[in-house]
Amino acid sequence: MTALLAPDPAVPMRDALLDERGMASRLGADACERINAKYRVGDSLRVAYRLDVAGASHTLATRTFVGRSASVYRRAVANAAPVNGLPPVVHVPELESVFWTFPNDRRLAGLRLLAGGSDELDRLVGRPVAGTVLQAYAPERAATAACLDGGGEVLAYVKVHWDAAERELANAEAAARAVGPADPHLRLPRVLGALLPDGVLVLEPLAGERLDGLAPGDLGPALHAFGRALATLHDVRPLPPRRFDRLDAERLALAADVIGRARPDCQGAAGRLLARLQERPPEGEPVHLHGDANLRNGLLDGRRVALVDLEDASAGPAAADLGFVLAGLLAAREEDAALGAELLGGYARIARVPDGEELRWHTAASVLARIAVPAVGRIRPALLARLESLLGAAEELLP
Repeated sequence: MTALLAPDPAVPMRDALLDERGMASRLGADACERINAKYRVGDSLRVAYRLDVAGASHTLATRTFVGRSASVYRRAVANAAPVNGLPPVVHVPELESVFWTFPNDRRLAGLRLLAGGSDELDRLVGRPVAGTVLQAYAPERAATAACLDGGGEVLAYVKVHWDAAERELANAEAAARAVGPADPHLRLPRVLGALLPDGVLVLEPLAGERLDGLAPGDLGPALHAFGRALATLHDVRPLPPRRFDRLDAERLALAADVIGRARPDCQGAAGRLLARLQERPPEGEPVHLHGDANLRNGLLDGRRVALVDLEDASAGPAAADLGFVLAGLLAAREEDAALGAELLGGYARIARVPDGEELRWHTAASVLARIAVPAVGRIRPALLARLESLLGAAEELLP
């Protein structure tokens, strides 16, 4: 896996930290599974693991601190909460890394609510919470957990943010007011409670199956419904105050640079794609973007789709959302053009589909900045293995 990445003198312990079997041995665990990674080329690496130790499961987060791991460890120990079964914080000097045992985290103080037995969490949810199940965890950035009642039913979802809780709260409440629960095309979650000083939001659970988990035969109709949902959201007013900037010229140039340093063999392909993208076509009027429109953030409930994770909502061209979905389909090797047609056909039921040249540009740009760069940063082996061909396919989209 890491053989696909160039050596990084600034993060020399990268490959050791990504070696699950080696980390299991180093940490004294029976098994180790990497559940999240954030690699910043030339800077640092954060990793989350799930460990099995003596029949119990634990979640650990680590971050590299070259030249200062000892001082970081001393500060972390002073503020750590006790954990049953493992030390709350561990220093591994030979890897210049500090490990935090969940719910300890370098930044996410709100994780303490997910440790169980919290009256404060009960108040936020509005009902007694019998237990929580961690659904997603990006160390120092965000975590999501399901809150369960005594029978195992989901009462709510708790999200803990480092710096986006207030923004998601404002975005979710504004969009939900505009759309309403009875809309035939789009469902949005209500915010049940918030503890903003700790970055905590409590959201209602929504029915439906995640689009990225659907069987291939069900994906076409789901994408049609996804298109209708996005078109409905795009019509929401007022627009979010934040401008969509993820495909700005400097962001694209940075993306090509990161790819070139991490994968020198792909430097030429990234540079060629960047050069073509610098010939930017005119864009349509700004709309109410989701900002992170991918299949993981859509739930199919009958004939309509619920959209979740609204922290990146922003004002920008409709092609930005649609192009990101199409880029994801391209990255997933969904060669059937009918899938993209389903998405755009559903969108056309509600709103005008962006110009073809604009849509192709946003699809190609999304491949570079929002698919290829995360393939490196999130350490996604399948995409890393065919990164050069994916960049070439994106270039072929452009006239």
